[in-house]
Amino acid sequence: RVEELLRSINVHASLPPKIMVNEPPRLLSKGVIEDVWKQQTLLRLLQLIEVPLLEDILMSSVKTKSDSFGKEDDMIISNTFLDREVTCSLNLPELDSWLYAAIECLEYFPDQFLVMVSQQLPQSTDNPSSLNTYKKILFDVIVKYYSQKKDSLLATQDLDIYSGIIELIEKGKMDQALEALQLYLKLLAPNIIEELHRLLTFLAIASESESYRLQKQFENRFVIIKTCTKFILQNRTLSKTQAELLTQFLMDNHSELFKAPLTLLELTSRRLQSLLEGQDPDINSGFTFCQRITTKEYEDQKQQTNQYLLALIQAMDNDPTVPLKQKKKLI
Repeated sequence: RVEELLRSINVHASLPPKIMVNEPPRLLSKGVIEDVWKQQTLLRLLQLIEVPLLEDILMSSVKTKSDSFGKEDDMIISNTFLDREVTCSLNLPELDSWLYAAIECLEYFPDQFLVMVSQQLPQSTDNPSSLNTYKKILFDVIVKYYSQKKDSLLATQDLDIYSGIIELIEKGKMDQALEALQLYLKLLAPNIIEELHRLLTFLAIASESESYRLQKQFENRFVIIKTCTKFILQNRTLSKTQAELLTQFLMDNHSELFKAPLTLLELTSRRLQSLLEGQDPDINSGFTFCQRITTKEYEDQKQQTNQYLLALIQAMDNDPTVPLKQKKKLI
């Protein structure tokens, strides 16, 4: 089943094409290296969390969302240049960490939202009290943008992954939950990863108690969790409490989420080295999985086991060398 899953996302469970055992290649192609990364990431993820059904898992996540800015083929532009352009167009004052994180999010917004922001912002930046006005307007625009989006950033189809991670969090296994999230995020499209990274960074800064007060009657963290959880994840199967728990964990660990786990680096390095040396990397893959069988196969094995047990009992009962007391004890 794991091999079927890997094939469904174009990841080879064994040796990639044109890689022959005992014939060391001089160089691995970019495609082979990417396949190995995906394979090792997925296999390690399946070690950390239980997934009842492997079919179609992560299929929606590995696709690039068409309504997001920054496709893989887009030209890469310096963030500093973009920040300067947006800052100038909005006539913003000198940026603090709050404003900087908000501007990072705005880079993913359509032009009409930037126009709307520029029309609402005060024309004068001399008044220090206007800084809070800037922040209120920017926060409201960010909330409005994500509220009108049909889909959340994390795909609803990957429920089993989220459920497994939430279960780890609820059991207090924070290190495993963090690694599972790091692995899952590695399988998402690059533009989704970047947008999620920017949004989580902004939410984490805005949720700090010393940051600009979003609502007078509630703490910032409470407002962020209640308002923004649906931007990150929407799934009717998960309870509201579970979704908010996952959002809190994402925010609290936003600085570590997008790093590659050390275990993944070691596994991938070992497998790539095996390919370079012309060895079969599946001989010592480091993974062990149970083999899934059909209901009919299970029933056949169950019947066969019962027959063997019955034959064993009859053999002991007919053995004259075994005392009656011992027979009763064994049977």
